[in-house]
Amino acid sequence: MNRQARFRRTGIACALLVLGGCSGEPAGPRPAGVSDEIPRPADLDGVDPNVVRLIENGIRFIEDDPGAALPRAGLGMIYHANEMFVSSRIAYRQALAIEPDNARWLYHVARIEERLDDVDAAIATIGASIELEPGYAPSYWRRGGWRLNLDRPSEAEADFRKAIEIAPQDPAGHIGLARALIAQDRAEEAATLLETLLLDQPDDPLAHLLLGNAFRASGKTEQAEYHLGLGQGERVMREDAWIATDILPFKLSFGAQMQMAVTLASIGQPERAVTVFEQLLQREPTDARLLRHLGRTYMALGRSDEGLATLTQGIELHPRDPKLLGETATAYQRLGQSERALELLDLAVEIKPDDGLAHARRGVILQSFKRYPQAAESYRRALVYRPQDTLLMRRFGDCLIHMRQYEVAAAAYQRALTFDENDAELLSRLAFVLHRLGRFAGAEKVLGKAIELKPGNPEWAKLLEELRRAGQG
Repeated sequence: MNRQARFRRTGIACALLVLGGCSGEPAGPRPAGVSDEIPRPADLDGVDPNVVRLIENGIRFIEDDPGAALPRAGLGMIYHANEMFVSSRIAYRQALAIEPDNARWLYHVARIEERLDDVDAAIATIGASIELEPGYAPSYWRRGGWRLNLDRPSEAEADFRKAIEIAPQDPAGHIGLARALIAQDRAEEAATLLETLLLDQPDDPLAHLLLGNAFRASGKTEQAEYHLGLGQGERVMREDAWIATDILPFKLSFGAQMQMAVTLASIGQPERAVTVFEQLLQREPTDARLLRHLGRTYMALGRSDEGLATLTQGIELHPRDPKLLGETATAYQRLGQSERALELLDLAVEIKPDDGLAHARRGVILQSFKRYPQAAESYRRALVYRPQDTLLMRRFGDCLIHMRQYEVAAAAYQRALTFDENDAELLSRLAFVLHRLGRFAGAEKVLGKAIELKPGNPEWAKLLEELRRAGQG
């Protein structure tokens, strides 16, 4: 078998050929001062034999075409993935000597320099990458994080704002900006930003932790303690598309491959994520986390039969795993099988009574069935563990209206408004229950504010006119 065939057998060639932005075409002779000697680690004792084979085949690929940039960059990625940073930097620099305008390789060099504690060099290198590819948001939030660590928060703020401008849906830019604002004693601005982020990412522990710090800096002790508690959960690994595509494929451990697949799913590449998940399933067919993520990704792709089958298999193997039960309940609910979803959520809260999210999901289903007393009880329990969740308070109040418990509903809405006094929908609901309680002046004042915040609702305008007449009478 020739060298090229051996290389393909390891999968390296295929991985390298799909790396976007890597042409592999020589750009001319190597500049003076850059050695073309292939970097080799001094000692591979104790290294996983699969990684050793990966390195050996990467070296052979360079030997087959010593004047090409791509094989040297590929070897740099192998070293990078397996934390052989000095050898990685040498290989990347050799590739860049041949192809100097490759923004992705410069980005990877910057990551390596940061890992080698040469942060000033990392900032300069990623700046060169940005000049070549100014539209890649992670370059800005990476640099912002490094500048923040060097106590340069105003420069970091500018980077994070640019990242948000390019990719407003990426939470990394918002998280970074909040950190920069807190570092500049602008805790209230940070809190507003994080509260908005948590509407879309309600279970992000890092966002909760930062919001807790922001509230603590603002003197809001009760709110700080709540969010700091939620910030103790499992952290979300934040990797970007270039790392997921170029580096993570060369991490061979099960955990690293899982991280890569989860990252691919989170950055909008679910098809590629499924491919990795399915490969991992051959290695660990009973892993609960793998089955949960694979089932979720199948569902996201519209492959409902496969998604439900995978999640059901997970429950058969792990019948008391509350996360699997919750994910499977979500799948059934999407498919219109709410009764089955409710059964699974009943079991989830029995196993883990402090799972506020499961109680909340259970309440939503019961509310859709118009079983308002049971839904209200689920929301009440959810609020024990999520006491500042204003959406839960709103839904709790809505159920109480159907139960004609207007005083309790008013208290729920008023509690929610202490966290967001300018929520027009909450204000309108409070006005409705105050109207039912005969408190016309209070209802008129509250509804007037709602209309001022969100004009154009004919039903609100009609109720306001009715309240004014009642007040005059």
